[in-house]
Amino acid sequence: MLIPREYFTLTEVLADWGISESELNYVVEMGQLTLSVRIYGPFTVIDRKDRPGRRNPDFEGVVDLERRDAMRVLRKQSCPVACFLQNGGAVTTSEGGADWIVYRDALLVRADEREQLEATAMAAGAPHANDYDRFLAFELQGKHYLFTDMQARALNYLFICAVTGDPEQRGVHILEAAGSASVKLSYLFSSRRGWRDIVLPVSGRRGFYMLEPALVVSMRLGH
Repeated sequence: MLIPREYFTLTEVLADWGISESELNYVVEMGQLTLSVRIYGPFTVIDRKDRPGRRNPDFEGVVDLERRDAMRVLRKQSCPVACFLQNGGAVTTSEGGADWIVYRDALLVRADEREQLEATAMAAGAPHANDYDRFLAFELQGKHYLFTDMQARALNYLFICAVTGDPEQRGVHILEAAGSASVKLSYLFSSRRGWRDIVLPVSGRRGFYMLEPALVVSMRLGH
C-alpha cells in the first residue's frame, strides 16, 4: 500500500516524468510548476498582506518559492532566499537574520503541483527525454535518416530545447543529454554521414549547435 504524500523530491519526480533540464526550466519559467522547500528556524509569518507579521522563533514547514527565486536556484544550484509563499501569505527571514540558502538538491514538488502539471502540460503531449525514439528513423525533405539510441537522444535533446525556446546548445551539454562519453559531437555521430545536415553549428557561437529548423517543424507536426 502506498503512503499518501503531500510532497515529493524534485529528483524523484524528474525521474518519473523523464523530462530534461531544459523542459524543467521552461515549465518553472512559464509558471506551470511551483517549486517548494522545507525550512526551519526563526521566521516571520505573514498570514495576509493587510495583517502584520508574527515572529516564530521555531518555524518549520514546506513553503513555495517565488518563480524568480526558483529559476535562480535551478540556474546557480543554490542561492539565498529571504521570502517564501505559504497558503496565500508569506514567510520571511526575521529582521537581522540571515537569508535561507536554498539548494537545488533540497527542492520539493507538492503533490497538487505534480498532479496539475501531469494533467495539463504533460498530458497535452509536451515532448520529453523518453520520446527519443522519434529520431531513430525519419524522413526529411525526401531523405531518410537512421540513428542509434544515443544519437537519437542527442537529437531529441536539441528538439526539446528548440520547442522550449532555447535552441542553441553547447556541444558538451548535448553529449551529456545523450549519455555519451565522447568529447566531440563528430565522434558521437561518426557512424552517420548525414548528421551534419540536421545538427547545425551556430554562427558566431563556437561550440554551440542547433537542430535544423525544418526538422523541428516536421517533428512538431508529427510527420
